[in-house]
Amino acid sequence: MRYFLHLAYRGTSYHGWQKQLNTKLSIQQIIEDRLQSMTGENISLMGCGRTDTGVHAMQYFAHFDYDNDWNYDPIERLNRMLPEDISLFELIPVEKRAHSRYDAIERSYEYHIHLEKNPYLSLFSTYVFHSEYDYDLIRSGLNVLLETKDFRHLCLTPDKFKNTLCRLSVATLVISEDGQRWCFRFTANRFLKSMIRIIVARLLALGEGKITIDEFKDISKGNQKFKFRPLAYPQGLHLTKIVYPYLEKDVKASFLLR
Repeated sequence: MRYFLHLAYRGTSYHGWQKQLNTKLSIQQIIEDRLQSMTGENISLMGCGRTDTGVHAMQYFAHFDYDNDWNYDPIERLNRMLPEDISLFELIPVEKRAHSRYDAIERSYEYHIHLEKNPYLSLFSTYVFHSEYDYDLIRSGLNVLLETKDFRHLCLTPDKFKNTLCRLSVATLVISEDGQRWCFRFTANRFLKSMIRIIVARLLALGEGKITIDEFKDISKGNQKFKFRPLAYPQGLHLTKIVYPYLEKDVKASFLLR
């Protein structure tokens, strides 16, 4: 029997989702270890995607195969065994061919920023020191991204992909009433390695006046090298929703500024 795990996690203490060959701790490793302890079987998880070190997931799906009956509540038991920064919401029976990674048709991310230092936000949002931004320029940059088809030059490792084409359907910026908190929202059929962190870094440079909108366009096409920090910090990034042709679930874990 194949099951989808519906999860959420705080990525602060982990080196991303993917299990590491070295001793670095990952989300996948933790859950597989607990599943093995719970079932007595060696269970391998396939996740819906990889998240970088320190990146969070409000919604995440992974699948595994297990053919025995549950004579206990597996959700309650596994949650008791998992650390407090990983939560299991549902164990969903699916068709044998269902695949948590390859069947996903839509993925959404948020990137949170705060402009006023706040210790309560530091794990989930990135503090930026610059306070004067041209919001119209940033939104112009977001519109450029919506017209972009090939994201090769907005990917950290483009040569590892067969192609770098993405269908970006949402690229917006939401700002709190006091202007001190931002939320970038992105939805696409797929995202490439560190793509959003690269995009956010360049949008911030655009808003600060470090680059012009024409330079932003050129950089996105690979016509110029980016002269500033290539990646926004990981703690502000959240995987927020995964959609399948046969499965769509409400987000159960949430962060403020919805």
